[in-house]
Amino acid sequence: MTTTRGIHTGISAAVLAVGAMFFVGAASAQEVVVASYGGAFQDAQTKAYFEPYTKATGTKVTGTTGSGYAKVKAMVESGNVTWDVVSAESSAFANELKDGLLQPIDYSVVKADGIPAEFRKEYGVGYISFGQILAWNKDKFPNGVTPAQFFDPTVKARRVLTSDPYFTLENALMSDGVKAADLYPLDVDRAFKVIDRIKDQLIGFKGASDTQALIQQGEVDIAFGPNGRIADAIKAGANWAYSWEASVSDIEWWVVTKGAPNAEEAMKFINFAVQPEQQAELTRQIPYGPTNVDALKLLDPAVAKSLPSYPDNAALGIVLNAQWWHDNLETVKPRWDEYILQ
Repeated sequence: MTTTRGIHTGISAAVLAVGAMFFVGAASAQEVVVASYGGAFQDAQTKAYFEPYTKATGTKVTGTTGSGYAKVKAMVESGNVTWDVVSAESSAFANELKDGLLQPIDYSVVKADGIPAEFRKEYGVGYISFGQILAWNKDKFPNGVTPAQFFDPTVKARRVLTSDPYFTLENALMSDGVKAADLYPLDVDRAFKVIDRIKDQLIGFKGASDTQALIQQGEVDIAFGPNGRIADAIKAGANWAYSWEASVSDIEWWVVTKGAPNAEEAMKFINFAVQPEQQAELTRQIPYGPTNVDALKLLDPAVAKSLPSYPDNAALGIVLNAQWWHDNLETVKPRWDEYILQ
């Protein structure tokens, strides 16, 4: 990555120089509010998307946190919509779509030809792939940890799992020996029993930012968490390692909230964010895979080996079945919410 930094910087400067003309045509006093998740991921988005967009267009980008289906639903149903663009996981996207909480992407503005058709939906544009992976403290586990050991109560360790049922139930079932081809429909009862084995050794069920913080602060020994957050913790000095075995990959989507106060500007922002250079820059900031095929050409080939979409990594895990979660979230989520509070 460092060997091509000069080239990347030159490309970035050129893109920004053209951006003021190409993306909006003139400086603007507009604002666009983008909801994401905070922490290292949003820091990366700020560097790759938010700040460059403001520099190119004059439009203020206000990043906020708390992205999630429940909050989007509450905003739209109350008529008090304050988010324009939302970064949504596949399961959230599917449920927001089901409930009519989004407005269509204006593809006369959003030029996404470099993104495969399966990621160019009427109501959303898939812009990164990420993976939920197993990681461990190398001081405590110098020989590594297997997924089965994570859920083995005889392997004593402070553990953390994610706060959402999607990813976590899949991780538990694959760690218990369920093959990828047999994973869906999920055996929810079995997944809860697997987690029960080590529940008394869990620090808790945490979001991505908290998981990264626990790793960096030395408060947890093994974790399932987003590959980018774990990589950032290691970059910050955590003596950790990770594996793609029993990993769960997913696509993150740009969507526009129904009733967004700055919908026109939202489309312009998404157009900017899905261009090759901006997607490549996000990957340089945090190792999530771009969906724009032209972005891959701008990356150091070595970086590809750290991405969820790298074939050797992808072969060890599965891709989240968003349709299954679309059909089952309403029944699984209340049970999950009660379970993690017990």
